[in-house]
Amino acid sequence: MGITDDRGRAMESGAEALGSGQAILVVIEAVRPAMAPQTLAPCYVRTGVGWLGRRTYVGEVAWDRFFVRGEPDNPLGPGRM
Repeated sequence: MGITDDRGRAMESGAEALGSGQAILVVIEAVRPAMAPQTLAPCYVRTGVGWLGRRTYVGEVAWDRFFVRGEPDNPLGPGRM
């Protein structure tokens, strides 16, 4: 859906998509700005934390936080520089 610097705004937007039926699952991931190796092009790198949004059986939105472990062979994996 897009990029924002405000997690609350991202969750509100995700909740609207869930409530309207446009989505059945929303994933929000925290990222940090970085430079791509070899090209130095600007990019975003996962930090390893995110939130899954789903509608509950009573129609509310529930958010579950999750963590992604980095792979040892990936120097740009979550939590690495």
